[in-house]
Amino acid sequence: MNDSRKATDRLLAIARSLQHPDSNYGLPEEFMRKLRAALLSDPLLPRPNPSISLWQEPAHPTVSNIQSPTLPRYADIVVIGSGITGCSVTKALLEDDSLDSTSQIVVLEARTLTSGATGRNGGQLVSPVGHLYNTMCKRHGEDTAKEMCRFSFMNIERIMGMLDELDPELRDSSEIRHVYKVMVAGDEETWKASKESLNSFREAIPSHQTIHRVTEQDGLAKDFNIKSGYGVIDHPAGAVWPYRLITGIFERLLVQYHDRLSIETNTPATAIKYIYSTISDGSSMPDYPYIIETPRGDIRAKQVIHCTNANAAHLLRPLIGRLYPYRGTMSVQKAGPYLENVGSSRSWSYLTKSTLDPVSERFDGGLYYLQQHAATGDIWVGTDYSNVFDVITSDDTAVPGHSVEALLKFLPNYFVNGWPEYERPELKGAWTGLQGHTSDGLPLWVRDGQGLVDW
Repeated sequence: MNDSRKATDRLLAIARSLQHPDSNYGLPEEFMRKLRAALLSDPLLPRPNPSISLWQEPAHPTVSNIQSPTLPRYADIVVIGSGITGCSVTKALLEDDSLDSTSQIVVLEARTLTSGATGRNGGQLVSPVGHLYNTMCKRHGEDTAKEMCRFSFMNIERIMGMLDELDPELRDSSEIRHVYKVMVAGDEETWKASKESLNSFREAIPSHQTIHRVTEQDGLAKDFNIKSGYGVIDHPAGAVWPYRLITGIFERLLVQYHDRLSIETNTPATAIKYIYSTISDGSSMPDYPYIIETPRGDIRAKQVIHCTNANAAHLLRPLIGRLYPYRGTMSVQKAGPYLENVGSSRSWSYLTKSTLDPVSERFDGGLYYLQQHAATGDIWVGTDYSNVFDVITSDDTAVPGHSVEALLKFLPNYFVNGWPEYERPELKGAWTGLQGHTSDGLPLWVRDGQGLVDW
């Protein structure tokens, strides 16, 4: 099975009720042709003038548009992308004692700093492995599923531990909170599968037997102010203002490593060439084999690290069909007069069966995710409900109207006490953001064929 086929299968398998043994899953041939074409499209560079994310308002005063007066000509390592991955890689490299203490690192960002997925997401730190454990076992085997669960929990624990060690000013501005994630199952099948999975998880990983709590349907309104659902599984998690966190870390790295780190915003990497032996004038440059082209000039580098998420396949062409963009929609809505502010202790989600209608092309991934601002009470809520071709796209400049409509309808139907009957929340803002999804649903780590230096 080729990768484009696997990518199509991965998306369609989400809509479980539509699975069939024939090659087109029982769906119209023209629809499948369009879907394959979307999955195989070039994601291009990040678009100018993206939709306005309220996470990024106001922009960071010093690093949002930072760049050197002249683009550096050489770097030991060029990191492309300035989201949580780019920031994590940069921080780890600068703190790595095994690297030369004079090594130069350049971060390239196509737009303003942290303007991509990290500045557009739901702001949650969550490990959903408890209610997904059985699915993981079926796909990867029990031993691998156990290791994936342990890694997922270690990841959350490590991140939250790192956040707790940040300086007080950055902790406060990033609004870091230890919360309980309240996962509401929206249909009977999802609830049954979630509980069965959690039971299997508890047997398989005794060290985490007690971290999840289960509440049946009759306790939802009283215990959680949840209006509709079949049950709740809640567990420890985190919530954060992601844009402030990552830009704040970058700001501090620039101060601490001012002689080694350069951040170049509004400087997209438009092409990368690998020339190991010589350059155009015939002089040898074996230590700097990569030429990264940008509108501001070229940089020669020893290594290049791609942290570009949904746009990765534009520069790494073999990834087309293996890694594709998946667009979600986020919003901020004013809390209703009856909605209690529990933003310092809870975040939420709503999980149902996924659906895909090939006639209307409407796709519902079956997930809403939300957190509450601990000071204002505003609800930050997102979904992937949309036309399927508004989901499989790398354009984050537009906001689909039907996604916003779904988000506005969602909250009054989710909480018991919140808004007067028939009243909708006030919309304060809506935007889109891109995730990079792989054709098999697994993480992707790429090393190029010329040498183990281009990731």
